[in-house]
Amino acid sequence: QMCIRDSIDISSASTFPSELFDGIAINAGLVVFSTNQQFLLASDDTVLNPDTAKLRSISTFNYNKDIAPISLGTTLGYVDNSGKFSRFNEMANISREGQPTVVEVSKIVPTTLPKDIDLLTNSRENSIILFAKSSSTDSLVYGYKYLNVGDKRQQAAWFKWKLNRPILYHFIIDDEYFFLDVDNYLQSVKLVQDDTDPSITLDGTDFQLNIDNHTTISGGSFSAATNLTTFSGVSWLSSVTNPFTNLVVVDTNANAARVGRYGKPTTTGSTSFTLPGDWSGVTLKIGYIYEYSVKFPRIYPTRQAGEQVRADVNSSLVVHRVKFHFGKVGLYETTLERVGKSDYTEIYESSILDEYDVSDAPYLDEYIKTVPVYERNMNVDITLKSSHPAPATLRAMSWEGDYSPRYYKRV
Repeated sequence: QMCIRDSIDISSASTFPSELFDGIAINAGLVVFSTNQQFLLASDDTVLNPDTAKLRSISTFNYNKDIAPISLGTTLGYVDNSGKFSRFNEMANISREGQPTVVEVSKIVPTTLPKDIDLLTNSRENSIILFAKSSSTDSLVYGYKYLNVGDKRQQAAWFKWKLNRPILYHFIIDDEYFFLDVDNYLQSVKLVQDDTDPSITLDGTDFQLNIDNHTTISGGSFSAATNLTTFSGVSWLSSVTNPFTNLVVVDTNANAARVGRYGKPTTTGSTSFTLPGDWSGVTLKIGYIYEYSVKFPRIYPTRQAGEQVRADVNSSLVVHRVKFHFGKVGLYETTLERVGKSDYTEIYESSILDEYDVSDAPYLDEYIKTVPVYERNMNVDITLKSSHPAPATLRAMSWEGDYSPRYYKRV
């Protein structure tokens, strides 16, 4: 059986050369991209054929031809690399009549995305977009996480992941992010928690541990004379690349006397390492530990003006204290960078000694921590960090202080 289709020979009208590179289908037709203009291939009739097909110009934004556009569910996203840094644009309300709405999503982080990024993937179900640069030397993955309620974007945030090795390629399937590094190892990151993630269960609550490339290890031999536990015959140890110092061993056994304890191994050969203390007779989790860091923006008093929130940047504000509202949390630290003063870093544990059982890890379901500041808002930067297997789930931040509007008259 032979199927014959009529080809549609159509050209785009433009005031400058517009060679077409990519296209993506929507309900209104096919959006096609050139390096400096976007078109909509559609028909005003019910049948698309050579007589009814029309190619209309809908916008004139620059486009990175090395990265195909993506669908975000109800909108389109694409990368523009015409400037010193890349920009990520989102196109909405595309129709045969009228102009679409194009928003530069990366406007709030104008110097974050490198100009030569060439990898882009997204998960519409998890509302996340990830960017990267293949064969890079900085091993960074740039991410954009958003929350839509109805037709409005209620919240959005940019972040960065630093991998152990430079990346060659990446993609997302279902709820899992896969990436191939320069050592040709294919690794994955789960975008949602599941039963295979290392965790500790306390009083019916599951606390996920933050270690990468995790596996199990057992068979440790304890020496009371040296107070060291030796693990031998670890065949994969010689394949571990830098940074080895980021490897940690965690005791996740619920019945252990010191559940949640962790230690950093010291190599004694190509297939053996030691840990201080007695780690014998149990199966342990081992993996890479990594730093979680959130640097908060400058604090200003705000007020609601219709659907927008406006900050009073001309006011006088002395921040007395900030309050971090945590979900599941263990160990974390805060750093205050102050003008004219040395940085102040404090390490906190979520539980104090008389508020949890001796045999349990000192983790809490939720907690509000007050951190003293007493500095002018213009003179202090606040950073929250955690380099510990324990979770540190930040939900919100609030502040208290002495505010004066300075009685400015605004016209």
